[in-house]
Amino acid sequence: MQAKRKTLKNEIAIEGFGIHTGKKTLIKLHPAVNDGGAVVFKKGKYSIKASPDAVVDVRYATVIGSSSERIRTVEHLMSALYGCGVTDAVVEVEGPEIPIMDGSAKEFVELIKGVGTEEIGRDRKIIKVVKPFEVKGENGSYVKVEPTDSEEMLIKCIISYEGYPCLERQEIELKVTPEVYEKEVAPARTFCFYEQIAFLLKSGLGRGGNYRNVVVVGKNGILNGPPRFEDEPVRHKALDLIGDIALSGYYIIGKIEAFKSGHALHNRFLREFLTSDVYRRL
Repeated sequence: MQAKRKTLKNEIAIEGFGIHTGKKTLIKLHPAVNDGGAVVFKKGKYSIKASPDAVVDVRYATVIGSSSERIRTVEHLMSALYGCGVTDAVVEVEGPEIPIMDGSAKEFVELIKGVGTEEIGRDRKIIKVVKPFEVKGENGSYVKVEPTDSEEMLIKCIISYEGYPCLERQEIELKVTPEVYEKEVAPARTFCFYEQIAFLLKSGLGRGGNYRNVVVVGKNGILNGPPRFEDEPVRHKALDLIGDIALSGYYIIGKIEAFKSGHALHNRFLREFLTSDVYRRL
């Protein structure tokens, strides 16, 4: 377990386009040492501290902001920072959305590793789960957490989609460490169902999606080439879960299990968990 806060050694500039808006965007990741163990997003004159309370929309992505300004699809970048152990950073955003890159967190991780990280010298914000806690959603979905003997954060993700034999059930369980994250989670790309594409486009979403950055699932399997993993969809769900949990600003020692969950349930779980008495701060 990483005990000290970390930031980037140097600035990173990333250009791309948004998965939902399809619009060009530029982000710059800056080192930060005075943000209290947080990732802070800046867009123009607005500053938005990453937190579960900053989430304003959870339709097919995690959107943070206020009535004045919004930043879409922060979960992949937050996941990469958390997975690499970066606790403090400033993300300067020019555009409506974080770049989708190849649909995973792989390129973000490579860029973070390329500039390197360094300890700030202050203690990381850590909480240890001491009692089980669960939040239930629709159709049997849930997110729960329980104590563990490990000193790491453990996650278990389970997905199940009726009518899609290749996704009838997939599950994965792993420790959230930089080494495991880079190898087992970061390369997993986002996915959607072929039958869902027309609805997304009609809703003004998915305009930046293509066969290179989205795994398209049909009734008979994957439609656009072999997946990076046999169970790539559930690994991407783990990537999303980590990104949403990262909004807490804490490293959580405990086992988090998510079944058929999404951004909305992740956010509700985090808000209710953080106001509960089932953990203690270290």
